[in-house]
Amino acid sequence: MSAIRDGSLRKTWSTKYTLRSHFDGVRSLAFHPEDLMLMTASDDGTLKYWNLFRNWNGNKKASSVDFEPVHTFRGHDGPVLSCTMNANGECCISGGADSTIRVWNLSCTTGDPYEAYDPAIAGPILREHTDAVWHLKHHPTQPYMVSCSADSRLIWWNTEKMAPLTKLSVSDWGAPTSADTFPGDVARVAASFPHHAAVFDVETGKPVVNFKIPDNAADTVYRIIIHPSLPIAVTAHEDREIRFFDTNTGELLSSMVAHLDAVSALSLDSTGLYLVSGSHDSSLRFWSMDTKTCVQETTIHRKKFDESVYCVAFHPSKNYVASGAADGVCKVYA
Repeated sequence: MSAIRDGSLRKTWSTKYTLRSHFDGVRSLAFHPEDLMLMTASDDGTLKYWNLFRNWNGNKKASSVDFEPVHTFRGHDGPVLSCTMNANGECCISGGADSTIRVWNLSCTTGDPYEAYDPAIAGPILREHTDAVWHLKHHPTQPYMVSCSADSRLIWWNTEKMAPLTKLSVSDWGAPTSADTFPGDVARVAASFPHHAAVFDVETGKPVVNFKIPDNAADTVYRIIIHPSLPIAVTAHEDREIRFFDTNTGELLSSMVAHLDAVSALSLDSTGLYLVSGSHDSSLRFWSMDTKTCVQETTIHRKKFDESVYCVAFHPSKNYVASGAADGVCKVYA
């Protein structure tokens, strides 16, 4: 982000790769913590693992049509709704409409797209949830993960033992829509609900801070993310707004109309200086966290059944951004 840190030099993101191997919408994506590898999860029932550094004929300047995933993971019975990488990138964890959470051992893949199948790739299957698992988020440095399900439960997991630690009390707020961890704190998680958002204590399972969403904002909260260094939570709403909250007090710090349709996806870069949002208006917008102004807009994806962008993500350590959408395409920007 060196080009971004200098206010006089603003990075312009442009499409570098287009990944077209999925047959249905791309619901979720996760970058490897260090390498230029990307996992995508789709309504077609598969996850695909992509090597963005080069393709396997050795041509680093390969066009998008030359790209194919180095591995396709099959196991979910129905759409794969979420995926997340563990802290060291050795495994990917996915949640599906079949209510299962599945663990995939990435260290067992050689990177050769034509390798023989290794049964060790498929890890444990976690069956604590009883309905679709809509969102998973692994802690960036510690072996913990939070899961959100349509069974109206939030579960805090130990991913070394692959065992549930706490089932968080979500009261009568309905099914959680997303959750995020606090980078420097493993005692709290934040979660969003159809009309609420809150911070939970993972020891007691109880909410400790309720975000004060305005009464006139009665629409669904689609996403919540936590700033990497400041006590700020960012939420994406169906009413086209992005809102910023203090995670210590729950006070609304600021809000802005961000898109022409529902805001469906959010991601912050590792420095916390820039935010990217995705929307069902088919656009991605890049925002300065300092000024809360849009620094770039790009309309890349196409609509399908009035839905478009499902997910966006900054790479944790490299200058890359990815987006996935209902059109079945994943775009990578650099």
